[in-house]
Amino acid sequence: MSMTLEILQSSLVIPSDDTPRERLSLSNLDRVAVRKHNCTIYLFKNKEGGKEDFFSVEVLKSALAKALVMFYPLAGRHIIGHEGRDQIDCNAEGVLFVVARLECTADSIQFEPMSPENRELFFPKEPQSSSLLEMLQVTFLKCGSVVLGTSTNHILVDGRGAAHFFQTWSRIARGDLTSIVPPSFDRTPLGARCPPQINFDFPAYMTDLTEKEDKPKPCGLNLFKLSKEQIRHLKIRCNKESNTTNVSTFVAVSALVWKCYCKAQGLASSTMSRLYFTADIRNRIHPPIPTYFGNGVIRLSATSEVSKITSSQIGQVAGTVKAVIDGLTDEFIRSFIDYMEVMGEKKISVISDISESDLRIRTILGMPIYDLDFGWGAPQLVSWERCTENRVVYLMNEPGEDAGIKVVVSLDSSTMKQFQKVFYDELKLFADE
Repeated sequence: MSMTLEILQSSLVIPSDDTPRERLSLSNLDRVAVRKHNCTIYLFKNKEGGKEDFFSVEVLKSALAKALVMFYPLAGRHIIGHEGRDQIDCNAEGVLFVVARLECTADSIQFEPMSPENRELFFPKEPQSSSLLEMLQVTFLKCGSVVLGTSTNHILVDGRGAAHFFQTWSRIARGDLTSIVPPSFDRTPLGARCPPQINFDFPAYMTDLTEKEDKPKPCGLNLFKLSKEQIRHLKIRCNKESNTTNVSTFVAVSALVWKCYCKAQGLASSTMSRLYFTADIRNRIHPPIPTYFGNGVIRLSATSEVSKITSSQIGQVAGTVKAVIDGLTDEFIRSFIDYMEVMGEKKISVISDISESDLRIRTILGMPIYDLDFGWGAPQLVSWERCTENRVVYLMNEPGEDAGIKVVVSLDSSTMKQFQKVFYDELKLFADE
């Protein structure tokens, strides 16, 4: 379906009060972040039908200006400092705020999964300069519903930090100021040691950034849903088979997806498969930094032979993933920070051009993505996956206390067909636990 977007307003929203004018030096975890904007779509349905002040632009912009006082680096610009290191110039120049209109209803748009063409409609077009740190677009639909598109520069902050900002913005808008938690921009806890001490290897990162000439296969998205009951059964089985009592939802679902992928690919049994994922360090570093606003994640990888993954019980696969996460200790985190310091200005990146035996998992499980009530109710739907990379799986919670999990898979068509069959066959195996 062809849709034409009408831009009604485009402006910069600046902090409503004076903010510190300073240069914020980025940490080694910021330096290794992917240099692009993280984009998320929130759908808010106008349940009262035609309510005139639904998603008042004035209310949103006023609350945004106040939130930017607390989260002032977002209103700054990304620059390269004198020593060649990334910095944020906290100059209060503001965030881009776009208001648009689309002559179609929410029910006529396929949000799950969303095509790349439709997805692009709901985000501001990035200006030639990529120094903007936050871009927002509020799109009014014909039915009265609203789509909020957020685009946050990953160089400054990860998903958890961004969620903290959006949560604060919405609370200010609805007048709930008592539960607001101020962020911390202090990068000191993530500084390198002197002298550096590197006691681990980091196979999920690379220094050779030369691109391969092989063109990736075209891929598509498919949505799989796990109910709360299915997840409960899966975790019971994982705990039983791995001899533990604390297999997390992420570990259990990741193990399921990894096993299904290896089966679907039909890889040689001796092939090594690697599962890449990120883990939050905020509560794993000592002392913890729970309110840290920045990049607080490290990429990890679990490795095993394909034959072991496909023939093992799901709990044993979960145990392989869990062992890697359990290894994310304070010493591991500090060793990685020191490793980045020793590498200096060498370009370090997460491995992106993975082989067909490998899989990446991106997760926002447990993040307060639905705690975004600007005064007109929480979003009915959140979409953040993008169909641009093959062999990537996105995990996120569904809304509601009794809701399950959405598993959005990006694969080439032949692998997807087989993955779907294997996935549902696996679910049947533990349905009676």
